[in-house]
Amino acid sequence: MLRANTLQSLFDLPGPVLTVYLNTNEAGASQGVPAFMPAYLTRLENHIHAIASTVPSEDQQSFRTQVERVQSYLLDHPMPYRGTVIFAGPGVWELLPLQVETEDEIQWGTPALVQLLWLVAEHRPYGVALIGRKGAQIFLWRIGELLHLEAKEFELGESKQKEMGPMARPGVRMSHGINRDVFEHHVSAQYKRFYGEIAERIEHWRTAEHMELLFLVGLSDMVRGVRDELPTVLQKDVVLVEEDLGWMSRSEIQKRIAPMVASREQERESKLVNELLSSDRAVTQGIDETLAQLQQGRLRRIVVSKGFSADGRQCLKCGQVNRTADPVCPACNGERKAAGLRAILPILARRHHVAVEIVSGEAARRLQQAEGIGGWFREFEKKEYSSAASSGI
Repeated sequence: MLRANTLQSLFDLPGPVLTVYLNTNEAGASQGVPAFMPAYLTRLENHIHAIASTVPSEDQQSFRTQVERVQSYLLDHPMPYRGTVIFAGPGVWELLPLQVETEDEIQWGTPALVQLLWLVAEHRPYGVALIGRKGAQIFLWRIGELLHLEAKEFELGESKQKEMGPMARPGVRMSHGINRDVFEHHVSAQYKRFYGEIAERIEHWRTAEHMELLFLVGLSDMVRGVRDELPTVLQKDVVLVEEDLGWMSRSEIQKRIAPMVASREQERESKLVNELLSSDRAVTQGIDETLAQLQQGRLRRIVVSKGFSADGRQCLKCGQVNRTADPVCPACNGERKAAGLRAILPILARRHHVAVEIVSGEAARRLQQAEGIGGWFREFEKKEYSSAASSGI
C-alpha cells in the first residue's frame, strides 16, 4: 500500500532508474503467448523496445540490467493486483502493488511520478477503527486497500478482579448489592479509559496518514464512546457504523466498507464543487486563471476533474507555464516548449505546496462549468477542508 511517507521517499531516489507502471489486472495470457506468460509481460517487452533507442549510450548497460531485473521478477512473481508500479536502479528497488488499475508507462531517468501523484490525489486516505468488547483494531483505507495499523486489547485490570473475588470472573452471575455496583462502576471506568486510549491512537494515525475521514465500526455504545473522547474539531469527520463486524475477515470488512467510502467520497466531492461554483470570492475558476494563481503561490488547494487534459507551453529556463502560443517566455525570454498540463499540474502543485482534489461523476460534470479546474486562495481557506490540504501532492 502507498503510505503517506512513501511518496517523498520516491522523489529522493537517486537516478537514473527504470520506472514501470503496468496494468496487471489480467489473469490470462494474450493470444499466441505461452500460458505461463501474463499479457502484461508481453506489453512490458513492447514498451521496453519502444524506449530503448532513446536511452543515452552511456546508460545502455545499466538500462538493460534493470530491464532484465524487472522482467525476471515479474515472471517469477505473478501480480495478483490491478496495478503495479516498480522503480528499479543500481541500489534501488521499490515495488508498489495497487488495488486500482494503472496505465502502462515505462521511463528511464529520473523517477516518473506524475501518474502516481494523480492516483494519490484521486484516492483520499480514510481511517477505519473496528471496536469490540475484547479490543480495537485500526486500519488505513487507501487506493482500494485496507492496511492494518494497530491493535489494542481491552484489559479490565487483574488486580481489581482479584479484589472483587469470584463475582468478577467471566461466566459467574453477579449478585445484587454493593460488590456488583463497585464492579460495574470499575468496568465502566475501564471502558472509558479504553475509549480514551483508542481516541488518542486514532488522533496519532490520522495525523501520520493524513486521513480524510474516520469510520468507527462496532456496537453503538462503544463507537459513540470513542467518538466522544475525540476532540470536538475531529468529531465532525467521524462516520459511525453501528454494527459488530469483529467476526469478519479483513477482506470481508473491506467489502463491507467499500460502498460506504464511495458514498462519502461522492458527497464530499459534490460539496467541494458546490462551494467552488457558488462562491463569489476567495476562489478562482478556469484553466488560465487557476494556472496563473497557482504559480504565483496564492492558492492553497485546487480541485480538478478526473481525466483533466489541456495543452500548454513551458519555459525551459524559468519553468513558467501557460497556454499562450508564444515561443519565447515573456518573463525571462527563455525558449518555450509544448507540454501537456496533465503532466505539469501535479508537479506545480507539489512545488507550491498546494493540495489537489480529484472529482469524478456528477461532480466532475458540474466542474466543467469552470473548464474542469478551480482553486481556493490561501487567505480565505476554510477550516472545514484543512485536513485535505495536509495530504496534498
